[in-house]
Amino acid sequence: MVIYGYNSSHLRTEPAQGHCPACATPDALRTSVFGRYVHLYWLPLLPIGKTGASECQHCHFVIRPKEMEPALRQSFRELKQRSRVPGWHFAGLLLALLGLGWNLVAQGNEVRANQSFISLPHKGDLYHVRTDNGHYSLWKVQDVAGNAVKLLANNYETDSPAQVAELNRPENFAPDPLELTRYDLNIMLEKEEIVDVVRK
Repeated sequence: MVIYGYNSSHLRTEPAQGHCPACATPDALRTSVFGRYVHLYWLPLLPIGKTGASECQHCHFVIRPKEMEPALRQSFRELKQRSRVPGWHFAGLLLALLGLGWNLVAQGNEVRANQSFISLPHKGDLYHVRTDNGHYSLWKVQDVAGNAVKLLANNYETDSPAQVAELNRPENFAPDPLELTRYDLNIMLEKEEIVDVVRK
């Protein structure tokens, strides 16, 4: 269940000139400005404008912007312009940008690590491979001799890349290795036929 909606926070309150239209008390009006924002799970995502009203401190009559006299409405507009939106109204957006940046850095690091592991394969490396039917399986490096890499193919597949590591059991691998060159493996990595390399 996703909880989202709108909320507001107090930005500024100042006395306003004039008298209350309800009780006629002079100089009893105070105008307040509130910043509105969208939230997700009560975490502010981004601001969506400002609102506010004037209230009589004597009778507590509230005057909405559309009900204000021209002079009061003008002072309300000026107060809105002077009221700054707090930085925490952008908290969710900032977290989303930080998460995106971290994800891009992590992906870049993973790509560089995979390229390094493919270029210099080690015995025991696990290659997460995408099969011809779009499923995922494992290859394990059995031996490296010069440019040749001997790999043991896993006999099982899964349709989820997140579950492919569960196939890593000794009894699941074929006894006879297949042999590829480092060049072949690099081509498979570029084509995303090898989607990840795990080295213990």
